Amino acid sequence: MNAMEKVAWAELLVCVTALAAVGLLVPWLGDRAVGGFGLLGFLGFTVLFLRRRGNRVITDERDTEIQRVATSFGISAAWFTLFLVLTILVVWAGYSHTDAVPTRILTWLIWISFAVLYGVKGLAAVVLYRRPHAA
Repeated sequence: MNAMEKVAWAELLVCVTALAAVGLLVPWLGDRAVGGFGLLGFLGFTVLFLRRRGNRVITDERDTEIQRVATSFGISAAWFTLFLVLTILVVWAGYSHTDAVPTRILTWLIWISFAVLYGVKGLAAVVLYRRPHAA
């Protein structure tokens, strides 16, 4: 397992853990459970997998291509999630005759989109690394 694959696994596990923590906290904390997304801060530690002797990062063309494709999947999934939920909110606000969407819903939406982005990116990278390739 190379360094970039470790980063992909870490991104996936951190996002799944954050979503699980938020899901478990909602019954007790309600809207304050959004603080569980603070676990996404551990994504910053993925840089530790990339450090080698002399502060050089060892990657090749395959790693670069996998990260490009995985990032594309992650960004697409996050934008799709954001667009879909915003569309549903507009329709809901129109039918319920309310003038505004509560900001707490928008806060949840931003955090969920962020988690989706890195979760899908990590999952796509793990799947792409597990595919057989020519050596």
